[in-house]
Parts: sequence; C-alpha cells; structure tokens
Amino acid sequence: MNKKNNKIVTFGEIMLRMSPSLLGERIVKAIDFTIEPGGSESNVAVALAKLGNETVFVSKLPVSNISEKIMRYLKSYSVDTSYIIFGGKRVGLYWTEKGIGPRASQVIYDREYSSFSNIKYTDFDWNGIFKSAYWFHTSGICPALSDDVYKTLKKCMREIKRNIMVSIDINYRNKLWNWVNKKPSSIHRVMWDFCSRANLITANESDLSNALGLKGKTKKGDYELMAQECFKQLPNLNYIAINLRESFSASRNKWSGVLFVREKGKITMFKGPEIMITDIVDRIGSGDSFTAGIIHGIINCGRDFQRIVNFAVGLSALKHTIRGDASQFTSEDVENLFDNPGSKILR
Repeated sequence: MNKKNNKIVTFGEIMLRMSPSLLGERIVKAIDFTIEPGGSESNVAVALAKLGNETVFVSKLPVSNISEKIMRYLKSYSVDTSYIIFGGKRVGLYWTEKGIGPRASQVIYDREYSSFSNIKYTDFDWNGIFKSAYWFHTSGICPALSDDVYKTLKKCMREIKRNIMVSIDINYRNKLWNWVNKKPSSIHRVMWDFCSRANLITANESDLSNALGLKGKTKKGDYELMAQECFKQLPNLNYIAINLRESFSASRNKWSGVLFVREKGKITMFKGPEIMITDIVDRIGSGDSFTAGIIHGIINCGRDFQRIVNFAVGLSALKHTIRGDASQFTSEDVENLFDNPGSKILR
C-alpha cells in the first residue's frame, strides 16, 4: 500500500554538477559544459517522487539565481521544497568526467564553505519537517562535509520520534572528511555513532569496510558477516541493502544487489537479479536509485523482500542508461525492464 499521506523526508546538500558536453571530453580540455543540479539525498527524493511517493527535500541554499534554478528543478519533479532555508554565500559544485572503456570516471568536489556545510540544528523547523513524516533519509556524505553538519544530524537523530523510519546511505567519499583529516579511526567512530538510529542502511560493495571499518572482501560470505556485525552493533537496524557492481570497464558492468532483513532475531538474505549493463551512459546516482528502490519497496511491497530487492536492482540498472544524477523512471518502467528485454521495442 502506498503511504501517500505520509511524507518521506530527505536531508542533504544539493549542488550544481558540471560535465563536459561532448562524449569522452576531458575536463581540462572541455569548453562546453552541461550544468544541472545533483546530490545524493536530492536524487533519492526525485526518484521516490517519480515513483509516486510524497517527498520533501530539506537543505540550505544561498539567495541567488543559481538557487532558483535548483528550486525549479526540484519542483519540476513535485518534490516539496517548503523547508529549504536560505542563507550563506555559495552553492556547492562538483565536476564530473565520464569514463569510457579503460578510463575511469572522475569526480572533483568544490563544496567547502558552501551554505549547507555551515548549518546549525536551530536553522530548521524540525517540528514542521517531521509533521506527518513516515520516513527520514540522509547519507554519510553529510557528516563528511563538516563538524557543523555532523552535530546538526546527531541532534536530529536524537530527537526524531521512534515511529519514524530512518535510512542512511553510507556513501563513503574518500575526497571529503577534511574536518577529521581523513583519519580512518575518526571516520569509523563518527559513522557508527551516526548510524545508531538507522532502521535501514544502504551501501555499495566497499562502503561498510571504508566507512565503518568492517573487514571483508567482495564475497557473498563476507557481506553476510559484515551484515551480522552491523545488526549486532546497531540495535535499531532492520534492513541492510548492498548494491553490487562488477566492472569490466567504465562502459560495461554487471549489476546486482542483496537485502538483509532482521526479523525476530533471525537474519535472512535476499539476492537480486544480475543485470549486464553495456554502453553505460552515466553511472553517477545509480546507488541513490538503488536506495530509493529499497525505500519504495519497503513502503509499498509489505514483506515481499525478494520483490523489493529485485525492484531496487532494476530501478538502479535503468539509471545507468540516462545522463544526470537522478532516476527518471516509474514503477511501470521497472516492470517493463524485466518483462520486455531492451532488444524489444514497446509499441
């Protein structure tokens, strides 16, 4: 059942993404760039709205025409922007260079001293934000940005009501975490604390090791052991979803995912389908689409956990086929992916 009368609140920084307009062009040579909004938590909000859910995105932006562009973008997907606040001096930026074949994709961040990185807990109307909210989502990118953001979310997690589901995408970013000098032990401490209220954690195949310090390799058994350790350390945790990527090149990947569910003390794993993705258009944001698919499935698919992970894998596989950060797909599109292979034409 779609909980249309219950909001999904996402919280994080939305930026402008700058990408060379010509396929294969390098940033250092490009003179034409495509400029569009992007960011992990806003990507989840857009994807969930596209799937028919009521979503709210909470952030901080400066007063500028750039912010107006971002607001128009969010509103075009029916994302509620009522609780975005304004202040500070700049919007964060990030530059992307699409990998092709043997050349890996690159991301360059320019987000220090952004409006969002200087937030305080008292900046936001939390009572209004959480009124009739069913779900709260954020990611590990937030505490990586600054001590201010970490303290804001730490207090938020402490105050949030128990009947509100909380999800965290681990989203480890090695190029961030400057405020703790990128010290692994400090990152692990912050992230375990940050995840203590989570009901759902999502991650890629290396996030649990890098962000939480869990030892393991990209093997099924290791994922199970890492999941067991997360459930042991985090008493509020009900679900762990991990997207799995096997890269043969920047253009050709095998994509899948697993969902671990804890019910009555028992942990069960559900494995999603394996999808070979060739001629990748843009893989940035695919993990956010996977997270959105899991959240959507938990809300709408009851206890059909196999269906939930299948849906998340399908939605995020489709994300690889379009340019830009956020998913543009509906539930029907995901169903068509499995019912009608890409070699067919839907008429």
